Amino acid sequence: MKPLEPEISVRMLDEDDVDSLREVLNPVLDAMPYSAPLDVQQALDQVLGQEPPTVYPVRWRRNRCLGAWRGGRLIGFADIAVGLDSDSRHLPDYQPLGLLRFLALPARTDLIEETVGELLAMADDVWRRAGVADIKAFHISTGYPSFQAGAGLLPGEMDAQFRFLTAHGYQLADRYYALRRVLGDLMEEEVPLADLSLVHRGDAADRRYEIYHRRAERIATARMVHAALDGAEPPLRVAYVADIQVEPSWRNRNVARWLLRRMINDATLEGYQEMLAHLRVDQPIAMGLFTQQGFGELDYRGYTLEKTLVD
Repeated sequence: MKPLEPEISVRMLDEDDVDSLREVLNPVLDAMPYSAPLDVQQALDQVLGQEPPTVYPVRWRRNRCLGAWRGGRLIGFADIAVGLDSDSRHLPDYQPLGLLRFLALPARTDLIEETVGELLAMADDVWRRAGVADIKAFHISTGYPSFQAGAGLLPGEMDAQFRFLTAHGYQLADRYYALRRVLGDLMEEEVPLADLSLVHRGDAADRRYEIYHRRAERIATARMVHAALDGAEPPLRVAYVADIQVEPSWRNRNVARWLLRRMINDATLEGYQEMLAHLRVDQPIAMGLFTQQGFGELDYRGYTLEKTLVD
């Protein structure tokens, strides 16, 4: 007689499950570029916390971590939330989104399909009870600070997650390039016009840049943050370009070039080894700017997906 296989059950994870959570999550993070395994406190803050920290602004309403258990052992989980991501913060509070932040699959391939089905079914139930209809998966703003330098994108290496999400009704929304530049030599900075001035705000861990015309009109902004990779092996100090924008009327005047070179030089002087940025594939001008300043595309892309719940 064939022995009975343990059933898969799904329940909410809490702080007492943090060690089991780390056993499933950390091998995934350890294998991802620009990611680092989480210690206990980081797992409590970034995954199980009610107001988890993010690089990009997010308005959280409710966070849940759903765990799939088999024979008393955690084999997979889905990190879900209700709230508004950085692209949707203008929406009123009564129009929250469902946010899928992370999906960890079982190591055994024969358990993946059933596990994903159970996790996503419970996630849909949570979102429906919260009055949510629109879902975003792996939006760039909802990632852990220790995952992809703070981005929440679905890396190309997670091809199994991509296949199973699309099989459950998720559709591709955005694609991103990952661009890297090794730091070392300083770059020449050329100020496009004499009546432009640059202002720094924040600190080396989270620095914001603003360029003003005649000290009155703000024409460009940027942001560079320290990637939370302290637990990476080997140790790596990475500066992450979280934002760079120039007002439309000031584009094609080398303002963005000056701004990016200033960030490169600041990161170099502060001892960072590399600089990382994510750009959507529909940003060819930005792509040209970064490649001209020595950035090269990494061999993986990031993805965001969307889904509308149907009653």
